[in-house]
Amino acid sequence: MTTENRRINKSYYQTILDKSKQGHPVSILGDMYMEEMQKQWPDLSSIRYAQGEIYYQNNDYEAAIFKWQQPLEEELIPWAQKNIADAHVELGLLEEAEGLYLQVDSPSLVLKSEVLMQLFSLYVQQGNQRKAVSTIKEAVSLNPDYSRVTEIAQTYFEDIGEWDHAVELAVNETIRTKTSYWMGVLSGYVQQGLTVGYRPDYFNDLLVHILAMDRDRFEDMTEVLWNSYRQSPYYIEWLRVTNQLLLEAHEELPYVWRKLPALYQEAYFDLINGDYLIREISDLIQQHLTNWLDITAESDALASSAAILAWDKTIPSMLDEQLVSKAEYQFETTTPQQHDSKDGMILFEAIKAWAKKEGLLHDLTEVTDPILRNSDMEAASPSSIREVLKVSIEFLLEQRVELEKGIEEEIEWNEALLASLQNIHQQLGDMEQETAEHMTESFRTMKNNLSKRVMTELPKQLQKSASIIQDDSDFSKINEELNEEMNRRIVVFMNNFVHHDVKQAVQQWINECKREFQENQAACNEFSQTVNQQYNEEKIDLQADFKVLEDWQRDLERISRGMLRFEKMNIFMRNTPSQLFLKGAGKLFSSISKNNEMLHSRYKNYIENEDYTPTAKEIIDPFMQQLELFEGSIEWDVNRFFANPVDIVNQETEKVEADIESHTADLQKMHDKPETYRDPLTLFEVRRRQYELTNTISKV
Repeated sequence: MTTENRRINKSYYQTILDKSKQGHPVSILGDMYMEEMQKQWPDLSSIRYAQGEIYYQNNDYEAAIFKWQQPLEEELIPWAQKNIADAHVELGLLEEAEGLYLQVDSPSLVLKSEVLMQLFSLYVQQGNQRKAVSTIKEAVSLNPDYSRVTEIAQTYFEDIGEWDHAVELAVNETIRTKTSYWMGVLSGYVQQGLTVGYRPDYFNDLLVHILAMDRDRFEDMTEVLWNSYRQSPYYIEWLRVTNQLLLEAHEELPYVWRKLPALYQEAYFDLINGDYLIREISDLIQQHLTNWLDITAESDALASSAAILAWDKTIPSMLDEQLVSKAEYQFETTTPQQHDSKDGMILFEAIKAWAKKEGLLHDLTEVTDPILRNSDMEAASPSSIREVLKVSIEFLLEQRVELEKGIEEEIEWNEALLASLQNIHQQLGDMEQETAEHMTESFRTMKNNLSKRVMTELPKQLQKSASIIQDDSDFSKINEELNEEMNRRIVVFMNNFVHHDVKQAVQQWINECKREFQENQAACNEFSQTVNQQYNEEKIDLQADFKVLEDWQRDLERISRGMLRFEKMNIFMRNTPSQLFLKGAGKLFSSISKNNEMLHSRYKNYIENEDYTPTAKEIIDPFMQQLELFEGSIEWDVNRFFANPVDIVNQETEKVEADIESHTADLQKMHDKPETYRDPLTLFEVRRRQYELTNTISKV
């Protein structure tokens, strides 16, 4: 055990004990201390340091601290400071211990590492995750070979879920140690999806080191990362990083790759499945095909060489001539496979799926069915499959113009429909406004006529109450009798008025509104027919809400019934000067029969000439107020009548506008980016040529 390790374990005292003496270390060191004191120039540093260790081992931390605080030789001072901090930890004085650890200053790498590990342990106890992470990372960076520091860091990062730090540690340790352990740790992180958010170039140096170290391990790590990135947004970037790495690390050494050829073939078909435009992968295809051909054994180079030749035939000059020449040689030296319809069927299904997305699933079927003669692709001959693929691609290329024309026609049709809907919307608005104004005006006229009839006829009926006054009437009671007669006449008049005049007027107004609503509905029916003819189907039905009429009928009947409910009025029992005079005269002269003629004349004259307009107004005003409230709601109710047609037209307008916007965007995209339609078909053509080459169908 080294001296530094003994100091870490606090067993340094064992190196200075006097072997000739027997007894407890405390007693031996005490004797050694007293003997040293007898010298002229005593050196007590080592003994004091050793005594501190013994006290610490026996849990006498205060005594240990005292000994370590005594003058010591320079080399032991930082170790003593570290030990004092350890003692404070044991005493539970963590904050003081932290300060003491941070004061330790020593050139010893071991001591620095030990201090950091002690600080890390202290921060974990305190629950200070930020400081714990920072400290353990510093310890790893300072001295990764220090006892179990990397394993401790790995465990801690995993426990607290700090996966970025865990991945970084695994990458760095894989590069540093070149051990299978750390490669396994990193591979596990990748398989758990913990690295999918990393840019692929983060792993470039790692892969370079592994490739230089062991190609089998390189393949294993590459496969894990490849599978991780395949379903991520970084897939293309990953392929670029991997291809560039292999191009730069290319060596003319024989090596049989176990996994890379299959990965390259799989990725190649990912690139040409139609998800990417040619310009997005053109630079990558050259590198990818070059590496694919290089890493594939000559005996298995049929797929890679055929892919290169298919690209060259489809897009001449895109690939390097040297690569094409090498592929031609490889292709000629490989054994063609027996005809396999599987690849042809897969390609045809891909073409059909793309055609369906573009709105050509039915047109394509009409073209291909006669070739297949309604038979299954599995039963088709090689030449039939080749013909179906060729005709399908050629047909879809031709449909580019037809598709554009179809979109333009769709836009024109939608614009015509939109114009119709907007015109209908305008007419509905005009109809609603005109109907509301007309119905409100006609109701106002009806209301005023009814009010005018009451204000005109009711006072006349009250004046006719004079007919009950006779020469022999008891003029002392005539006022009460006249008041009763007038109230009776009011009841009779109002009953007749409500049951005849009001009922007839209301019903006439309702009937007029009904006829006008029916005319509006007829117009809505014409609007529906116009739109449905354009759609060539029963698309809309603009039905208005006739329940409005039922609500009006009910509300007006309620108001009418209310006119029959009023309290008895005091018409001839008021204290007006005229009435007081007549009342007094009646009492004074009623006992004198010769004065009856005079009273009869006065009463009759007063009643027949009295203005009863205020009385009539008092009776009719409450009901006129209710009719005015009804009048104010007519416009809202008319709006309710038209609400459904207006909503339907608005909804259809929004749909048509959205269709126009979508089709216009599609057309603009076709104009601005014709490659979005052309490139998938070009890639289908590449796959078709490759299929023919690998199955030698062109020679059939």
